[in-house]
Amino acid sequence: MTDLFALGERRLDWLTTRQSTIAENIANANTPGFRPRDLRAFVDLLDAQPVRLAATHPSHIATGARDEAGGHRAGPAQAWETTYSGNSVALEQELMRASETNRGAAVATSVMRAFQRMTLLNLKG
Repeated sequence: MTDLFALGERRLDWLTTRQSTIAENIANANTPGFRPRDLRAFVDLLDAQPVRLAATHPSHIATGARDEAGGHRAGPAQAWETTYSGNSVALEQELMRASETNRGAAVATSVMRAFQRMTLLNLKG
């Protein structure tokens, strides 16, 4: 059960970082030459995580796969338009990303709340 809570926590951490990146993009909407940034998709971060199989017996097959985990790195976002000043922040696009991030946070907290309720019910018996 703990891994589900850890995954939910990582998702909320990613959403928080993305929301702050979007806020930075919006704050710099009038800065000449500013390029908006966005985070890698959360699914890509999960895919970058190494999968370690539990070996409970010496004759189990070893995978030998060793992947490096990626962090929260903001890279360039795909812009809709570029102004004469070289700024490519589209406020409509950033507001759509903010709304998407807000919905993702609502879903993540709802799922974590449901897991917590199930855990408490299981403990109560």
